[in-house]
Amino acid sequence: MNSRRNVTDWICRMIVLCSVLVTLYPVIFVSLTSLKATSEFYSNIWGIPRDFAWSNYYSAWISSRIGFYFRISIIVVGTSVFMILAFGALAGYALSRLRVPYVSAMAAAIIVVTQLMPLESVIMPLYLMMSKMKLLNGYLTLILPYIGWGMPMTILIFKNYFDTIPRELMEAARIDGCSEMQCFVKIAMPVMKPATATNAIFNFVGLWGELLWASVSTATSRFGTLPIGIISFKQQFSTDWGPMSAAICIVILPLVLLFGFLQKYFVQGLSNGAVKG
Repeated sequence: MNSRRNVTDWICRMIVLCSVLVTLYPVIFVSLTSLKATSEFYSNIWGIPRDFAWSNYYSAWISSRIGFYFRISIIVVGTSVFMILAFGALAGYALSRLRVPYVSAMAAAIIVVTQLMPLESVIMPLYLMMSKMKLLNGYLTLILPYIGWGMPMTILIFKNYFDTIPRELMEAARIDGCSEMQCFVKIAMPVMKPATATNAIFNFVGLWGELLWASVSTATSRFGTLPIGIISFKQQFSTDWGPMSAAICIVILPLVLLFGFLQKYFVQGLSNGAVKG
């Protein structure tokens, strides 16, 4: 029995190891390519760079305007995630702690709408609405839809996590004279770091690489986010692989830093049931 369990454990470990290698290899490959000249890329695709071409990062940031797109992405995604977390926490608290009729039906509707409705089905109506409101080719063109797309699942995660807070704790705060908003700020939110980190990572990763709406809504201007900047590297007859890989590394870096900073709360949020439903 023990030998069979050991074999099963080793198989699971090998599967996990293979999954990690498959996940990390593209990142390593792009990182090495970002330090190669384009001519060396074609002659030494799989090897370590012979001469480290750090100028690729300068070329990507300045000459290819990745710095410009990076600034726009930081403003758009940062603002969107902040608003999603703020409004999502308030809505999740209301659904969890206030007497809202048909809460279970509303939560189920959120799941159905967000999971079954494809993004492509709302692109044209959204574009027409933004055009009539004269909001195309600007920050609000991206921020407003991003907030709308991120809210449903964020509300659901916050609601499920608020449900785990003992009601006796909230009742004790009310007896001590706390208003509902004070209960939210002083009692509920300090213990919501895992759920907040979970929502922040999910939304930031999803919006940071969003391309479909960004390309449609900014097609008639030079305004755009980082995915639009990456596409600009593709030329008609060739691609400058060194600077392009450097730009991809620049895009990946904020995701790595965010997850490294919030991973403790993210894992805690998953283990405590922040995404149960």
